[in-house]
Amino acid sequence: MALGRAAVRRAGEDVTLAAYGASVHKALAAADALAAEQIDAEVLDLRTLRPLDVGALVASVAKTHRAVVIDEMWRTGSFAGEIAAILMEQAFDQLDAPVARVASAEVPMPYAKPLEDAALPSAEGIAAAARALF
Repeated sequence: MALGRAAVRRAGEDVTLAAYGASVHKALAAADALAAEQIDAEVLDLRTLRPLDVGALVASVAKTHRAVVIDEMWRTGSFAGEIAAILMEQAFDQLDAPVARVASAEVPMPYAKPLEDAALPSAEGIAAAARALF
């Protein structure tokens, strides 16, 4: 795929899970958990943030009408906020619920692996954010 082109890693009809990097795997795990509850999640791998494939984001939300943006940065000042703003500006009429964001805890990133895992977004947290949109 060309630079700046997002990829649908899992097609779905009910909610878009937009992620990049390591968070894509967590979004796929969350989509599996949601499927067991009859929630059909589309996983959109953004692949690059600059350039950002805004067209793919808007097209996915136009299909699912809900969005969860996953970002390993802190919620405050994160790229997830920028993506949420873009969706509000360009897909507002398509949304049936506010754009949800799942981000890292607002703490300095711990070095210890168990604490790092606790601070980063998880598949369970992503699934919970998606469920809250229904």
